[in-house]
Amino acid sequence: MLEKFRRFRDDVTESYDTEKNVIESITGVFVGNDLTNIGTAFHYVVEKGESDIIEPASLLFEKWGVKATEKQIKIFFDHAQNSKPFVPEVPCFKIFETRIGKLRIVGHCDILQGNNIRDTKCKFSSPKMIEYLESYQWRLYLSIFELNKFIYDVFEFSGHDGRDVSTFEIREHEPFECLRYEKMEEDIQTLINDFVDWVLFRNLTNNLTTI
Repeated sequence: MLEKFRRFRDDVTESYDTEKNVIESITGVFVGNDLTNIGTAFHYVVEKGESDIIEPASLLFEKWGVKATEKQIKIFFDHAQNSKPFVPEVPCFKIFETRIGKLRIVGHCDILQGNNIRDTKCKFSSPKMIEYLESYQWRLYLSIFELNKFIYDVFEFSGHDGRDVSTFEIREHEPFECLRYEKMEEDIQTLINDFVDWVLFRNLTNNLTTI
């Protein structure tokens, strides 16, 4: 939610990173689409790959309507195998002080690999690594988990037809590392303060969890 707000605040894209989308994410109106369902399906493959379970294509179609080949699924399964040992889907939170009180920031990391956090990204266009570098997702996760290294594992899909990716190529990019820096916590606090100011301006405080 905070990264979505950051993209709106910084006017990253006109069509997608809109104030309306941020409000929908806060109020719970937002629902998934074809791309989010594809991403969720392959995240699930990575999660199960940690325990040596390779999911069949039929399960991805049954649960998320995603049509993929066994070969494509194995790309993500092999990635999980090569990343072992790790713990998948680890939740954590951190309390931040704000002008409206204490705010609990919650996150689930895809992979906790020792002292490193790894995040699986499915992209449907050529990835721009500068966008990952500028993102606050990795900053927030390093802060919440009190760690120093965050790694993006990016998989590029050459295309899709709705939720059907079975005829398209999947390319695994080199891992992209983001490291904690001296003023990271100050930058995070600034983002949170800006978010709270905006929430107050839009009268959305009832949609936040306060302590």
